[in-house]
Amino acid sequence: MNTAERTAEEGRPLPEDLLAVAEQAEQRVGKGQLTIYLGYAAGVGKTYTMLEDALSHRSDGLDTVIGYVETHGRAETDALAARLEAIPPIHVDYQGLALREPDIDAILRRRPQIVLIDELAHTDAPGSRHAKRYQDIEEILHAGISVYTTVNIQHIESQNDIVAQITGIRVAETVPDTFFYDADEICLIDIPPEELQLRLRAGKVYVRDMAEQAAQRFFSVENLLALRQIALRFMAQVTDRQMLTRMRARAIPGPWPAGERLLVGIRPGPTADQMVRAAYRLADRFHADWIVISIGTETEQNLTDQERRWLNDAMETARSLGGRIVRYRGGDVPGELIRYARQHNVTMIMLGKPRGLDIFYSPVYRTMVRSKGIDIFLYEPKAAVSIPIHRQLPQFVSLNLIISAILIALVTIVNYFLRNVISSSNLLIIQLVPVVAAALLFRRRTAIITAIASILIFDFAFVVPYYTLTIDDWDYFISFVGYVVIAFIISGLATRLRYLLPQIRRSEAKVEAVAVLSRDLVNVAHRREIFDTLYRHMKQFGEGAFAVLTPGAGGLFVNVGDPDYPLTQKERTIAQWAFENGRTAGRGTETLPMGIGHYVPMKAFAVTFGVLAFAFRDPEEVLTPENKDVLQTMAYLGALALEEVD
Repeated sequence: MNTAERTAEEGRPLPEDLLAVAEQAEQRVGKGQLTIYLGYAAGVGKTYTMLEDALSHRSDGLDTVIGYVETHGRAETDALAARLEAIPPIHVDYQGLALREPDIDAILRRRPQIVLIDELAHTDAPGSRHAKRYQDIEEILHAGISVYTTVNIQHIESQNDIVAQITGIRVAETVPDTFFYDADEICLIDIPPEELQLRLRAGKVYVRDMAEQAAQRFFSVENLLALRQIALRFMAQVTDRQMLTRMRARAIPGPWPAGERLLVGIRPGPTADQMVRAAYRLADRFHADWIVISIGTETEQNLTDQERRWLNDAMETARSLGGRIVRYRGGDVPGELIRYARQHNVTMIMLGKPRGLDIFYSPVYRTMVRSKGIDIFLYEPKAAVSIPIHRQLPQFVSLNLIISAILIALVTIVNYFLRNVISSSNLLIIQLVPVVAAALLFRRRTAIITAIASILIFDFAFVVPYYTLTIDDWDYFISFVGYVVIAFIISGLATRLRYLLPQIRRSEAKVEAVAVLSRDLVNVAHRREIFDTLYRHMKQFGEGAFAVLTPGAGGLFVNVGDPDYPLTQKERTIAQWAFENGRTAGRGTETLPMGIGHYVPMKAFAVTFGVLAFAFRDPEEVLTPENKDVLQTMAYLGALALEEVD
């Protein structure tokens, strides 16, 4: 009986469950409480209820202020808001528009116990230090101030596609689901759809002329019923997750779901982002770990800028939703998927539904055939997708086959002039040259086709009886069979080697940054040695300027690093924010992205020791979602080492 089974039978919590609870408790130390008022549509009363609760807390003696509230001119809401102290918002002029944003610095200086910030999913004005309002709220929570905020169900990342399918309207402003799961309380504000429509017609949601249009489009009874159901289901998921965490921590008997693991295979395309969100919903339904994998093939070596953006956006979505991301190259996509699934105990695979004319030859079909013991889920895009005709047709003829045909023709011509000079066995060896070349240079399918074609041509032109495909000498037949076997073996080895070596080269920086860094940090005994070790490994990760920043009397300074690191006042401000808030900022993030550098805080056990500063020469190429995880791991390892020497 293993430890987990023995612990469960004894009625004690499993170690991993206690660890998860401990990690959550550590993350909440010193942070404010987050309360989210969730509705299924505008006008259900989220802001009104939030203001009522805020007034109730103020009467109980809690210091409660308004950081930003959007009343939309509703008289009842305006009356409630007027009874609370409000911190004036800042005004940002953008293309002739006066935009209002909560004044984060003023809120942090005022330091109330509770602050109200409306419209959680709002996108901040250009030039703000964060890209999204939920990131403003995270900073305020980190300062120990509790936040009340509001949001509608269509703005939750994982629900975005479902809502768009129902209403025909896709909202661009979304909030990661992980933000909701970290909330201390989510209050569902619910009223019947019929009552909401009455409020709409009475002008309590929009002005009269807008209300009529809204009632005919988004606010139809059918849409409202569907949105209400989605909101209720989402609340059930949140409650279920909280219940499971508490029950596991107290060793309360199950039944518990088996350890499911979902592998999601994506390709660069316009629906990759949607598929990741669908995978998250599926994984959440099964309480499963989930992994998003992208396997680049030889034909996809040179992605267009748009395809690269599609892929990186999908990976970033997976990262924000808490999924693990894996990217590498491979020659046989189904083979690589199945191999990864077997090695990592995957129980479910999610793939895009095959489309076009190559259904039976598609990687999806071949994965289904080879996935014994693994459940397969096929994703259908929620919107019409245009697929280029060249992607729909089976690729029977490729450049590799043309090159192989030319090689066969050249070798056959050479053998024709040598047929009376050397023996047939030597001619057979020469005829083997294009087979070996195809096996070494191209994929297995090309090598096998080349072998068969070369066999037939040699038999036709150089084996008695000539100009027929008849074989009188069985020695030749055995040689021909050997052709195919040799092509199969060599191509298999060469294909794996051809795609494995570039992958190893690309992984050297990651291995150096994590495994070797861990080993090197074990042997250091002084802070200076730790900083020097981190700096050395940072330089191996990519081209650019790097520095380790640590706090001093006047703020952060370069403890060790390149003398030409561009630590201007602007960069120093971004690095200081990353240090004070314990979160990554700068280039490649949604917090102060206008900087040159990418700043990762060295934080462990709620203590920040400094900041790793990366000014990559080509940040768009280096700062991929998986590389960001590696940089954060480097910073965490450095913080653990500093914790030991302190």
